[in-house]
Amino acid sequence: MTRHAIPSDHERTRTRRTGGVQPGEHVGAVDVDRAEVRTALLPTPAGDSVKVIERVGSGAPLVFLHSGVGSAGEWRQVFDLWPDGRRLVAVDAYGEGAGPGIAGRRTLDDFADQVLGVAEHVGERIHLVGFSWGGATALHVGVTAPGVLASLTVIEPEAYGLLTPADEPAYATIVALRDRWRDLVRADRWYEAYEAFIDFYNGPGSFTGWPAARRERFLDGQRRRGDLWDVLFEAPLTAETLGAVPLPVHVVEGSATSAVDHTICELVLRHVAHPEHTLIEGAGHMVPLTHAAALTRALVQRVTGLR
Repeated sequence: MTRHAIPSDHERTRTRRTGGVQPGEHVGAVDVDRAEVRTALLPTPAGDSVKVIERVGSGAPLVFLHSGVGSAGEWRQVFDLWPDGRRLVAVDAYGEGAGPGIAGRRTLDDFADQVLGVAEHVGERIHLVGFSWGGATALHVGVTAPGVLASLTVIEPEAYGLLTPADEPAYATIVALRDRWRDLVRADRWYEAYEAFIDFYNGPGSFTGWPAARRERFLDGQRRRGDLWDVLFEAPLTAETLGAVPLPVHVVEGSATSAVDHTICELVLRHVAHPEHTLIEGAGHMVPLTHAAALTRALVQRVTGLR
């Protein structure tokens, strides 16, 4: 297995920086001023549609998938930092609506369908980069439709279904977070539910530190998305299915991430046939937001190094 460590150069942009992007915040791609960027609504093979933000360029495009509570805005800094000339596409899984498929009955197939719609749109194999929930979707595409991929990178994929009670403390930790979230939502205590969730991935006090208007927008969006835990806990990502992925799987991990995400990364690396690993020094889970420069360097190096 190939392993690399990428120093952060202490270039971190704090998650709570003024004017910054928080999970779930939609950011207009027009803010990326070095190349033409456009928004489009694309059809998918299953008859749905998907919103994308695309930077005009050439070469096999990179397609970016965001986290479960986020939006395409999570990739703003990576778009800004990426060298000019490359075609970049950020999927906005929920667009302005409630998301793909049927609420309450979604599976990873619904999110993979969005990726297939993008692949049809660009007309060539794609370099797929998935973060968090998007990483689980990307793995599922690698299992079910590897022919559309030029390469596959996952950044701390939330493939919760890989965890078993033997994987302690990771399994007990994420199950406890899920169960607490559900108890709070059933009691209509959405603020506390997402305070627990956001603080788990961003650090204590993170959610309270957001401006009130941003918190309200975020909670409104999450209410529309609903309970999505089972999509990941019951995802068809297993040792057997991951072992069948025919192309290398590049796993990007933060050196300061949680036991949950570290364990999932190690399981993915153990199960895929052709693992590659990059460690972003000093990063926690929210790598595209907190360590965008180090992440972009790692992604550029990998894509330009492929032959």
